[in-house]
Amino acid sequence: MKKLTLICFLLGLAVSLFGQNPSPTCYRVYLSDKNNSPYSISNPSAYLSQRAIDKRTRFNIPITEQDLPINPQYPTI
Repeated sequence: MKKLTLICFLLGLAVSLFGQNPSPTCYRVYLSDKNNSPYSISNPSAYLSQRAIDKRTRFNIPITEQDLPINPQYPTI
C-alpha cells in the first residue's frame, strides 16, 4: 500500500511539473497605424476617461503616443 501511494504521488508530481504548456497565455499587441488620427497627446480627455487620467497623474505615468487609439477611419475587418 505504501508503494502504491508513493507511485501515485510521484506520478502526480511528474505530471504537474512536466505537463505544463510552455506557450504564453497572453500577448501584447502594439498598433502603429495612427497616422492622421484626430487624437493628440495634448488632449487626452478625448480618448481617456477622467479616472484614467487621474490614475496616471497619481502614479506619475506620462501619456505617450502609444496611448493614442488607432485612426477611426482605419478599415475594420
